[in-house]
Formats: sequence, structure tokens, C-alpha cells
Amino acid sequence: MMLANAMLTEQQARTEAERCLFCFDAPCIHACPAHIDIPTFIGMVRSGNTRGAAEVVKTSNLLANTCGKVCPEDVFCQSACSRGKVDTSISIRELHLYATQQEAARGYSPLAPFPVRGDASAAPKRVAVIGGGPAGLSCAFELAKLGYRCDLFDPAGAGGVPKKTIPSFRLSLRELRTDVDFLSPHLSLKEEAVDVQGFDRLREEYNALFLGVGLGLDKRLRISGEGLKGVYPVLEFLEAAKSGELSAKIGRQVVVVGGGNVSLDAAATARRLGADEVVLIYRRGEAEMKVWRSELEEARRQGVEIRFLTSPLEIIGDDFVCGIRCRRTRLSDERDVSGRRIPVEVEGSDFVMPADTIVVAIGEEIKSDFVRSLGVTRKGFLMVDERYRTALPGVFAGGDVISGEGTIVQAVAHGKAAARSIHHFLSGKTSRIQ
Repeated sequence: MMLANAMLTEQQARTEAERCLFCFDAPCIHACPAHIDIPTFIGMVRSGNTRGAAEVVKTSNLLANTCGKVCPEDVFCQSACSRGKVDTSISIRELHLYATQQEAARGYSPLAPFPVRGDASAAPKRVAVIGGGPAGLSCAFELAKLGYRCDLFDPAGAGGVPKKTIPSFRLSLRELRTDVDFLSPHLSLKEEAVDVQGFDRLREEYNALFLGVGLGLDKRLRISGEGLKGVYPVLEFLEAAKSGELSAKIGRQVVVVGGGNVSLDAAATARRLGADEVVLIYRRGEAEMKVWRSELEEARRQGVEIRFLTSPLEIIGDDFVCGIRCRRTRLSDERDVSGRRIPVEVEGSDFVMPADTIVVAIGEEIKSDFVRSLGVTRKGFLMVDERYRTALPGVFAGGDVISGEGTIVQAVAHGKAAARSIHHFLSGKTSRIQ
């Protein structure tokens, strides 16, 4: 296995590509949410055709450079690699990044002009895409390729979560910009916020809508002291860190509350900002964490301490936070809807941890009022059917807003699939959840 996230040399890339078994009905393709033709692009790397390799990747995944840096290969393609049964899996993500970075450095391959759908006597059909993150960008680009006029609405511009909250040590703005620059000529970006009234207006003006708004609202602990200075919701913390606003404000002792990948990002970020001690507390055990193992190992390498079976009770302080009161937990035999054992507090096990910064990273929920009004699932996500259709005719959705905090490549896959459903709808079919 190559070093994760390392930029390969040409010799390293070709040597690694030669290890590929080029399987018939390759399992790595099926494991990739975007269904990249992995053996084909690896074969091109092996032969020295990096431009062709990059084109194969981008045919299926338009956020090619971004996913080359942050896609969890241990969850998707590399976990299914047949070569892993012989010795070690092919370093697919590193080869992906090598090809797309080589193309970005040399200039993008020219694209053939996209078709214009409809005849000269009729105005082209228009689609409004709300949200400039991976799902929205993917949907808009696929629709543009099909000949539709797409307007992309996002007050923060194109980029979404990768631009705002993924730490710079995992994804630089330069790497994201290479993808956005590739897409921009084919999209009409409108840096406007969409509220309830705006949503109703867009439904009247456009033939179809796609909602790729993400979640955007941090869940609260709902315990005493959460409003003290020095307590940050995780999205606010990560956005401030990426913009440089936190460099002189981070405390010496940081406690992160959570158990997902975003909490690991926050903990590693706090260490890189100069915190002497970073502790992540989680009320379940390691086996119950919904994280990528590679990210968990990286956080530990950064010096993050993880305390399992620990539940927060109260944040302590007057004006500024100075500590957090916790209680030990144990796992009961009962399980929640996800199949994980439910933690139970152990009476009399309370203790206080000193902290001058606390980051709350226990999940997100839908922020947009008009999105919630369309109907949500038991887990609080926007309800869609198997074709990404909401309860409103002509309104589709994808990304985190329908599935919770996921990966960039999953959001890209949602956008592509939703674009095909929108095309089906605009070709004269009905679109409503029954």
C-alpha cells in the first residue's frame, strides 16, 4: 500500500498500476458510488496516458481532484480490490489523484460542445439547482451535458462543505478550485440565498428544481453551559479554522464531544492549531463509532486522546468555559435503530475534565425551513423516493439533506442519478412520491 494522500512520481504510479489484476466485472467499480471505470484508468496510467486516465475518472466523477484527496478508499474501491486477497490492495485513490493532478497541471482536455435540448421554436427547459456543494454541482453538470440550462443558487458560491469545513490539511482550496474551474464554464452561478418565498418563485420560473442544500444546522447537546464563550458548534469551529479566524483563539485544553468523522476533523484541527491537549469524548465504544478507520488512526497520530463510554452532563464556567462534567457509561443489551448497543449512564461515576475550548460535534439537521416543510424521515432527513423525487412534482433532492452526513463521492452519485430522473421528468413523465 502506498502512503495515503502522497503525490506519486511517474515511476511510482506506473509501478503501482502494473499490480492491477484488471478483473472481469471488477468489484472496485461496483464499490465506487460514482462507478468509475477503475481498471481502464489504471491501465492508462500504466501505459503513460495520464490525460486519458483523468478523462475516464472525470467521465464518472466531476469532482475528480477533490475525491482524489479525501475519498475514503478503505470504505469503497480499495476495500473491494481483488489484489488485496493476494497481498495488498491497489492504491486506487493515489493513482486517481496522480492522473487528475497531472491533467490539471498540463491543462484540461477540451470538451465537445454540449447539445441544446429542444427546437428553435421553443425556449430551452430550465432547471434551478439550489446548493453549490457536490450534489448540486454534480446534478447541474449532468443536466448541462444533457442540454438543459441550469442556474446554480448558493450565496457562498460553488464548493459547499469541501470549501467551507473540510480542513485544509485534508483538502486545500487550490485542489478544490481545479474542479470548480473545470465546471464553471458550463454552469450559471447565482450567489443568492433561497428562502421560502424564493423557493416558491423558482418553482414558477423553472421547469424543475434540485435541492442539494445539505443539512447546515449543528445539533445541540442541550445541557447547562452550552452558551458559554469558548463553546463552538462544529461547523462554526471548522469554518472559522479554515478561514484563519481561530489561529490565535484556540485554547490549550480542547474537548471535542462526538463520535463521527466530523468530530475527528475537529479534533485534528485543534491539534494543528496549537492545542496542547485534545480529548474526544464519546458515549459508546470504539466499535460503535461511525468513522473511517483511516481518519481515526490519523487523529491518534496527531496526538488526539479518545475517551470512550463517556457522556457529557454539564459545561462549567462563568463567562468562559473552564471544564466539562462527564459521567461514565456502559453499553446495554438493547440496540437502537442503527443496530448499535444503547449506552446507559453509570450512577456515581461523575468526573470533571478541564477545558478552555469545547467543540460540539454530535451531528447536523436540516436548516432550511422550506426543505423541512416537504416532509422528513424518522431520522429527520428530507424524504425522497428511489428516483430522488420529493413530494412536490418537479422537485428533486440529493446529498446530505436526504441521507445525513455522507461522503463527497456519494453526494456526486446522488446528483448524477437525480439529473437522470429530472431528464425523465422533463421528457414528459410524472414525478411525485406516491
